[in-house]
Amino acid sequence: MRIVIVDDEEEMHDTLCGYCQKYARAYGMDFDIECHATGDELLASYIRGRVDMMFLDIEMPGTDGLETARRIRSIDGRVAIVFVTNMAQYAINGYEVAASDYIVKPLTYFDFEVKFTKALRLIKGHAETVLSINTVDGIRSFAIGDVHYVEVLDHYLLFHTANGVYKARGSINDQTKKMRSYGFSRIHKSYI
Repeated sequence: MRIVIVDDEEEMHDTLCGYCQKYARAYGMDFDIECHATGDELLASYIRGRVDMMFLDIEMPGTDGLETARRIRSIDGRVAIVFVTNMAQYAINGYEVAASDYIVKPLTYFDFEVKFTKALRLIKGHAETVLSINTVDGIRSFAIGDVHYVEVLDHYLLFHTANGVYKARGSINDQTKKMRSYGFSRIHKSYI
């Protein structure tokens, strides 16, 4: 599992990395952890689907955490975002980007463990939810986590997945409504 920590404070990198490692030992998991000092640094190298969970400070120099999250969401609806902030009033902004949760600094391991477990459930739920579509070749089912994107082409919906492209009749408006709860959003008149 790949985790990204974005915070301008080196001490917070150390704390969150330590908590991730403690959680991994306690639950028999393995994490690949990457740290960035700014949202701009993260955005410069971000690749859709490569990150499973992100701890994102809201107040940072340059592009702040909320704007970073907006940009990440425009390309990646699956990553679980947990905001880390000094002020709880910023937490409400997390709804704009479907954040999993938020942690108020200074954080304790107990708070971290609760929020991390919640984000893991979200990730697991997205990966295991099965989407069934009536394609031109019959009904096909695949994990929602395997869907990269959906596009409209010549009055057909094309479902681009990890296992190939599936062609189906349907409305992009209706499909957007069905997929919104799984972290997908319509980013163009022809793309979800």
